[in-house]
Amino acid sequence: MIHIRTDYNELNSEAVYVCGITTAELRAAGDKAYHRDESISDIASDCPKCNPHPRQLGTPLSQLSGRPGHPGFDKFCEIARSWGYP
Repeated sequence: MIHIRTDYNELNSEAVYVCGITTAELRAAGDKAYHRDESISDIASDCPKCNPHPRQLGTPLSQLSGRPGHPGFDKFCEIARSWGYP
C-alpha cells in the first residue's frame, strides 16, 4: 500500500503520515510513502485513509464498446486513433 507523508523530519523514524500509520508499521507491511507535495502522491496513494478521493485516470472499460452503434463506441474509436489506429 502507498501512503502520503506530511512531514519533512530528517529521521524517518519520526515520519508523520496522513492515516496515522507509524514508520515501523509501514516497514513491517512492506508499504511505501510519498510526500504530500509530490505530484504523484494523489495518483499513487491507495491507502483509503490517506487518499479517500483518488483522482481517476483514463476511461473505465465499462464505458467502452468495440461494437458500432453501441454506447461507448465513439470513445473507443477516439482512444484507438490516439494509439495510431485508423
